[in-house]
Amino acid sequence: MICLQTSEEVLEWSINNVMKEGDEIHLLHIIPVPMPEVIGGIGAMDSIVTVDPDPQTDLKHIAEAKEFMKRRFVTKLASRNIAYKVEIVHFLTDNDSIGEAICKRGEALGAAAVIMAKHQRGAIAEFFLGSVTKYCTHHCKQPLIVLH
Repeated sequence: MICLQTSEEVLEWSINNVMKEGDEIHLLHIIPVPMPEVIGGIGAMDSIVTVDPDPQTDLKHIAEAKEFMKRRFVTKLASRNIAYKVEIVHFLTDNDSIGEAICKRGEALGAAAVIMAKHQRGAIAEFFLGSVTKYCTHHCKQPLIVLH
């Protein structure tokens, strides 16, 4: 299973170094939807308003993700006659839940390996926000390959 956000290099590396004839590649693309925002502040609870994600925007993001996956990855696999499946996951997320989705999907598939790229982020952001890659290194039950 290959976790793709934008990295064509991860796909190429996987094809050249891990894939064997007869294997099927599962491409996983997660569209993170931020948790609902809270607008308000000091005072009574009546002044707090939650802003939920817009369903129309969600549908637009899913359509864009499908087109992106087709344009960047699917055409390459199809032209090489490589068997593949594409999964696009769209839900309310934080870094841990994205990592959890990756690990659970890899386990459910019985993936020979979960392959992903480490996205560089500043030390302060990493400290406060965590990392999807870090979560996966601690929780993934399948073999995990992290490309730098």
